[in-house]
Amino acid sequence: MNKKLKARLKPHWNFLVEFTKPLRRVFFSSLQRLPVSSQVIGPPKGFYESTWDWVVQQGSGEPELQETTYIKIYPNHQICRSQPKTLEQDIHWKFKQEYRRESPAAFVAIVPNGRVWGDSGTVITPDDKVLADVSEEHGRKVPDTHSIFFQSKLPAVHQVDGTVAVLSAAGSGGYFHWMFDVLPRVELIRRSGISLDSIDKFVVNSYQLPFQKETLTTLGIPETKIIESHRYPHVKAARLVVPSLSGNTGNMPSWVGDFLRKEFPSSEAVKRFDRPERIYISRKDTSHRRITNEAEVTDCLSKLGFRSVELASMTMAEKASLFSSAKVVVAPHGAGISNTVFCNPGAKVIEIFSPEWVAACFWAVSNQIGLDYYYLIGKGKRPPEYTDPGRMLEDILVDLDELLNLMKLAGIQ
Repeated sequence: MNKKLKARLKPHWNFLVEFTKPLRRVFFSSLQRLPVSSQVIGPPKGFYESTWDWVVQQGSGEPELQETTYIKIYPNHQICRSQPKTLEQDIHWKFKQEYRRESPAAFVAIVPNGRVWGDSGTVITPDDKVLADVSEEHGRKVPDTHSIFFQSKLPAVHQVDGTVAVLSAAGSGGYFHWMFDVLPRVELIRRSGISLDSIDKFVVNSYQLPFQKETLTTLGIPETKIIESHRYPHVKAARLVVPSLSGNTGNMPSWVGDFLRKEFPSSEAVKRFDRPERIYISRKDTSHRRITNEAEVTDCLSKLGFRSVELASMTMAEKASLFSSAKVVVAPHGAGISNTVFCNPGAKVIEIFSPEWVAACFWAVSNQIGLDYYYLIGKGKRPPEYTDPGRMLEDILVDLDELLNLMKLAGIQ
């Protein structure tokens, strides 16, 4: 089905799900009460709000056991962000609700005889319960709408008699979530003191795209150790290594940026790579969220010294080199802006949105690494404030006068 059509149908599907929820809940609750494991039939028997809750219960007051099954890496802390800059008289509500955010503690847990299910890496404990804080699905809460609690029968278990690490995260087939949700879990494992060499298998939702293979190889994880969840959707391990998620998606803590810049630095091997200081990220090679008047936009920007770039064919070394040299980045909202994590502090980022969809994730990234962030909303009718139509794939029509005025606001001549 066409992605745009799916996005338009999503609100109607969500309504149908909500309407039928009471009946579905009765049915699946009855399956939960059966005196058999979800390995046999039905969904898991319940959930723990946090991994620590499970550790405390199974540790039964034994501190040494708790310390070996729950390794603390970073404490929880508050993230406070500066306002984005814009021509708008009032900051868009998506940014307002993200001025302050609690960044959860980072940890690695060891779950003996643990299971992992689905593309998002849902973790199931030996007592047949879900660890909610490491089992997030986009827009689905544990247990109200999390899809695992609406399964009449999970797929057959793929047993691994060894150590398996969970890297999968919601949406991690895409570049943004791969960079900010999946890869940081590798860093947490390393910081826990667990050697990557001691891990027999790593679960990811996908290992098909060049950036997925390149990044994991760079981090020392060979293809022979990969388990793809679309091929093996239900895995059980003698020892399941579960790193926490780096934060609520789109809200990375600063250590994530430090890690990515350290592991994927601008390489001397691409020293001769063309690295303009002003770049525009084109999305013309995609099927959605494109600039409909891109020819006019690129012509306007070229007069200010901008170079249009397409990132899909570039290696990580080339992207890191390109963005580490960029002083100004202009782009429609999309995964390519993830690469601003390689920019130096003080670089300017100008993000362009459709009036139907504004997201604060790249403003959040900019805040964490000291970038100067601006945004522009394209032409068209806007939904009422605090109303999210979910139409995140709409193309964008840019008002050239507003774009030039935003450039002046940013001091770009």
